[in-house]
Amino acid sequence: MTESKASAVKAKPSPKSTKAEADMSLEVQSYIDTLIENQKIVNGAFKSARERGVRFGDSIGQRIADSQTNALELSKKLAASPRDYQNNVGVLLESLTQSQAEAFEVFKEMVTEQRDMSDSFNSTAKSLFEGTRNSSKAALNLYRSWGVENPMTDLVKKSVVSATEAAEKMVKSVA
Repeated sequence: MTESKASAVKAKPSPKSTKAEADMSLEVQSYIDTLIENQKIVNGAFKSARERGVRFGDSIGQRIADSQTNALELSKKLAASPRDYQNNVGVLLESLTQSQAEAFEVFKEMVTEQRDMSDSFNSTAKSLFEGTRNSSKAALNLYRSWGVENPMTDLVKKSVVSATEAAEKMVKSVA
């Protein structure tokens, strides 16, 4: 056999090692996919919180502007006929009643936003818990694949232990 044919034979990977590399590649992709899904959950939670904050801030800002307009309208009515005490007292009582109703509406909105925020947090925490579980499974499968075929087993083992500890801490903090 010539030297070039011998080196060509040596360079060809065995079917077993090619299958092991393909399996390892699938495990790596699976692990990365679970991390991407977890990141999407976190991004969604931030987006939702930001939108909720903007919506609530806009609502409060509009209510403040409306309240200022109402106060100026009240002043205008009172100034138009300062000696009509009976009518002015009626207008004033109506304005106070409206102000109390508005304060109650703001309180209801705050309670609703707080409930929605709590629901969103719980949903996100559950999704992240599942995502962490899936990432841990993918990491374990990756570890098993690498542990069989890779000389860097100790490095991967330490990484898996660290990832497992982090996942357990997160699960405890959510629980």
